[in-house]
Amino acid sequence: MSSVGLQNQKIEQIYSLTQAVEYFTNATNEFQVSYGKLEEQVSKLNLELEEKNKELQSSLKETDSLKNYLDNILTSMNAGVICIDLKNKITMFNCAAEELTGYSRSSVLNKTYHSFFNPENKEFYPEKIVESGKQIVHQQKNITRSDGNVLPVNFSMCLLQSDQGDQIGVVEVFEDLSEIRKLENEIHQIKTLSALGEMAGDVAHEIRNPLGAIAGFGALLERDLGYGDPRQRLVRKILEAVGNMDKIIGNLVFLARPITPNKRKLNLKLMLNDIIETVLFQTNEDGKKINLVRKFPNYPVELMADPQLFQQMFLHIFRNSVESLEESGEIEIELTKIEDKVYIILVDNGRGIPNYMKENIYNPFSGDKSRKPGLGLSIVKKIVDLHKGVIKIDSNEHKGTKLYLEFLVN
Repeated sequence: MSSVGLQNQKIEQIYSLTQAVEYFTNATNEFQVSYGKLEEQVSKLNLELEEKNKELQSSLKETDSLKNYLDNILTSMNAGVICIDLKNKITMFNCAAEELTGYSRSSVLNKTYHSFFNPENKEFYPEKIVESGKQIVHQQKNITRSDGNVLPVNFSMCLLQSDQGDQIGVVEVFEDLSEIRKLENEIHQIKTLSALGEMAGDVAHEIRNPLGAIAGFGALLERDLGYGDPRQRLVRKILEAVGNMDKIIGNLVFLARPITPNKRKLNLKLMLNDIIETVLFQTNEDGKKINLVRKFPNYPVELMADPQLFQQMFLHIFRNSVESLEESGEIEIELTKIEDKVYIILVDNGRGIPNYMKENIYNPFSGDKSRKPGLGLSIVKKIVDLHKGVIKIDSNEHKGTKLYLEFLVN
């Protein structure tokens, strides 16, 4: 190849190299521009991501705040709240539910509803609410507490739904009705006593006159029959029955008429000792063996009260305890004074009071044929109320009875 050809070839190579360098330079410049734009986009995305993170954190804080707010509401509610999922397991149990039922939250969570609560009416079951899709509003039922006692409640049940409208469970809200039931019983008792009051005077007059005649003629008959006549036993039975009827009429009149206590300083320790001796004498006469335990302080216990009414009250209380015992048993009486209050606690191991009778124990003639219905506790309650005291009775069938009295000293 000639020198001219070689020179032209070099010139072409140099030109190609120059073009390549120029192309590479242009590509580099374009890449730098693109990289700059990409950096701007990344920076912009980082800013947007940072804003989104701030919004998310703010949303999470709001959600936590709302959750805490709702938790505080549920915690502060006086009504019990229970949430049950579609598998019938308890998923939420607030503080009021713990207090009302006696069960702790940890013991019931993730356990089936029926492990703790079984309403008599199956329409009140959570699964029935899920099946029917209908809510229950302001119905009444009984809940068996952890200690075995029955608690009357007013309750409502409705479906729980997700944001998408899907069923996720049932929520039950319930509140204690025991105080309302207590007031209802007191109103019923007042109405009963009012009705007795309207008729007691007339009944006492109409019945006591013929009873007096029966008692008088019975006494004459007993005298005329003479000593040793076997028919005298029948006459004595008649006279005993007349005496019992007269006592019942006297108690009716006592319950019906208004009474103002004649209060004076009373030594409870002396009175209780006297009554205990009387009761022990009577029980020995009846053939019962009673172990009577006294827990009295060494000092006198005094308060302002009507002696006759208190004596009547304690006699009824002791007789009820003795009657609840079979052939033998134990009665414990405790007397204490703390500051300005006097407490009397009587415990026996008798047959106790069945559940169906507990709501009406202070009503006149409450009970059944086997329980000798009468007026004893009605009279006790009236005397306690006249002295502005407190009476509580805790009793279980076949497990005995604990009676609690509380009075102010003055």
